[in-house]
Amino acid sequence: MTVSPLSPASSPADATVEATVDAAVQAAAALDAAAAAGTDLTGLAAAAADTAAAAAAAEAAVAARTGVPEDDTLRLTHRRLREGLSGPLTEANRWGTVALPPGRFSFHELHLKRDLPIIHEWMNDPEVARWWELAGGPETTANHLAAQSRLTHATAYVGCLDDQPVSYWELYRADLDPLSRHYAAQPHDVGIHLLIGPAAHRGQGLGSLLLLVVSELILRAAPDTRRVIAEPDVRNAASIAAFRRAGFRRSVDLSLPGKTAALMIRDRHRDGPGSDTAEATRGTDARTGNPRGTGSTRPRPAAPA
Repeated sequence: MTVSPLSPASSPADATVEATVDAAVQAAAALDAAAAAGTDLTGLAAAAADTAAAAAAAEAAVAARTGVPEDDTLRLTHRRLREGLSGPLTEANRWGTVALPPGRFSFHELHLKRDLPIIHEWMNDPEVARWWELAGGPETTANHLAAQSRLTHATAYVGCLDDQPVSYWELYRADLDPLSRHYAAQPHDVGIHLLIGPAAHRGQGLGSLLLLVVSELILRAAPDTRRVIAEPDVRNAASIAAFRRAGFRRSVDLSLPGKTAALMIRDRHRDGPGSDTAEATRGTDARTGNPRGTGSTRPRPAAPA
């Protein structure tokens, strides 16, 4: 799989970016092929993550040189790479509306100028700041969101109920993330980071419900994905409980930079009357996300809520 050719006016630096992007997509394809053939994946996941990171860095350098607004227009190669690596994860805003007891749930892709004020407000809520550690001025939030926008294996979204923002999401290919060095990643593993923003929506079971719904949407939209994963801080008992109620199981604890994380996994075929999914809307839920220190190169990658 290759990206579309750059324009004739492209510079040698742009051609280097294109080659880097192609290498990243090809590394991801090699990982998929090895998995399909039952080949040992040792080293392939790390190589795919490294090439994806290199492509993102090259794109960021071109954006800085050309002055392309990061929050408005991603370069073609960047967008193609995101689509090549993340596939359906780039299309969550087209998954439609889901009718839930609290209201109609929908996604829109993060737009920095539009969404910065509300996400900045959420990040400065003491309960959110406890786990995300992004309290501060608007520039602190903006830097985190801009970094998310530059990633080629992840997409950030705002989740709404009845068109009102209530949650912030980061969906990413965990097997292409540096996190994959810390656990037994499988091809097309999808990671979730989530926070519930308004305090009035916390403690009502909303986090569990949304995790259940979104993980199901991911599995439906991405047939190659067998697992949805998350890595909340082991101290965030409310977050871990919310994942359990949404059908995730606690696998192992991971020693990550900045935190010890509980690896939570929702398997594609782990549903049924006796599963934790049946409890998704009962009891209290996680209050916020928990982003400190995964193995990712992302600034303060977040774990869910």
